[in-house]
Amino acid sequence: MSPANEESRRIRRMFDRIGRRYDLLNHLLSGCSDILWRRSALRALNASEDDVLLDVGIGTGDLALEALKGKRKPALIIGVDSALGMMRIGRKKAHGPAGRMGHMDPSGRTIRFVGGSAESLPLRSGVFDGVMVAFGVRNFTDRAAGLRCMWRVLKPGGRLVVLELSRPRYPVIRQLYRLYAVHVIPWIGGVISGDADAYRYLQVSVEAFPDRERFRSLMEGAGFVDTGWRDLSLGVATVYWGDKRS
Repeated sequence: MSPANEESRRIRRMFDRIGRRYDLLNHLLSGCSDILWRRSALRALNASEDDVLLDVGIGTGDLALEALKGKRKPALIIGVDSALGMMRIGRKKAHGPAGRMGHMDPSGRTIRFVGGSAESLPLRSGVFDGVMVAFGVRNFTDRAAGLRCMWRVLKPGGRLVVLELSRPRYPVIRQLYRLYAVHVIPWIGGVISGDADAYRYLQVSVEAFPDRERFRSLMEGAGFVDTGWRDLSLGVATVYWGDKRS
C-alpha cells in the first residue's frame, strides 16, 4: 500500500472512531459557531432552488441538512465520503422524522450518500450546479487532485465553496487560539470521544493547511476562476469560493 493510501486509511479510521461524538464536539468546541459557519458557506454557494449539489466529505451530514433548511432548497444533494461509519450516522440523521428514503422534505428534496474519495470521485463530469466541502479539504491526501476532481464534476458556471478551520492572522488571537487548540481541545475531545489523538490531529491538520492566498492559488491551479475568501470568527474559520468558467 502506498504512503498516501495508508494515510487516507488512517484518517478514515480515525473519523469512524469518533463519529458518535463528532457532532457534539463540533458544537461544543466551537461554541456552536460551526452552525453559523456552515450557514455562511451556504450563503457563499448561493444555490438556486432545484440545483443538484455535491457535498464532498459529507460525514454526518450537517452541511447537507443545513442546506435543506434554506428557503431555496436544492432538488438533490449527493454526499461522498470514504468514512463509511460517519456516513452511517449521517444516514440515521437523514432518515429521521423528515423522511424515510434519505432526508426528504415535503417537496421531495433528498440527500443520497455515496462511498468514495475526493481525489477520485465516482461521479460523471459536469453534472453538479454546486460543490461544497466543510472541514474536509485539510484531510485530502492530495489537495490538488481533489480540487481538480471537484472542478471536473461541476457544470460550467457552477461554484465550489470550501469551509475550513484556519490560523487566525492577528498575533494575539492566533496565540490564544493555538493555546486553546493545543491544550484544551485534545483534553475535552479525549474525555468525550475517548480519542485525544484525533483531536491532536485537528490542530496538526490546521497548522499544515495552506494559508489563505496559497489555497486560493491551488483553486486557481485546478481551473477555478473568480476565487475569493472571507474569514469568520476573527479568522478561526475561512470560507473560500471559486467558479467554473461558463
